Amino acid sequence: MTEKLSKKEKSEKREKRGREETVAEDINPSVNDEPQKKKHKKNKTGFPDPEDDSSTLSEQALKALSYAFLQFRKPAKWKFSKARQNWLIRNIWSDMIPDTYLPLTIRYLSNVKGGVRETLIKDCRSILSPTPPDKPTSIEPKASETEAVSLEVAAKIDELKLARARALLDALETPDSQADPKSDTLE
Repeated sequence: MTEKLSKKEKSEKREKRGREETVAEDINPSVNDEPQKKKHKKNKTGFPDPEDDSSTLSEQALKALSYAFLQFRKPAKWKFSKARQNWLIRNIWSDMIPDTYLPLTIRYLSNVKGGVRETLIKDCRSILSPTPPDKPTSIEPKASETEAVSLEVAAKIDELKLARARALLDALETPDSQADPKSDTLE
């Protein structure tokens, strides 16, 4: 019952279909004139997306933070990268990782396993342990203004390290961070 159409008939149908589509576009031109907007899925991780802040982050910071963010945003797409993990570990103590991304970094690092985890715990404890202050000598000359400024900067860095060490140690020692099923691949 179905008739086979010749090549000529098929091409005529295609042309007719094409004319109908152009007529529909002429009637309602605004539908196709607007550029397609990217559909952004809502961020349900609770962490800020580093891709949104690419202008203030260095290239390496953006790559490493995006890597950590991907683990929580799209776990199936995430793939372990030793280089990115090492960058996060090295820079957790510096201001290369802004405070806005600290919860993301701490959550990522709280899921690491093995020797890396033990090293992080040891580092946190050594930063948090009180160190005896250097004994000032009585013959020491007065500190110049540049030395005073450098001491203030060093004190701020120490406060940053102390706060981050405290937060990271709390996360590493919390039992539920070790029970995270997605953390099996971090080493």
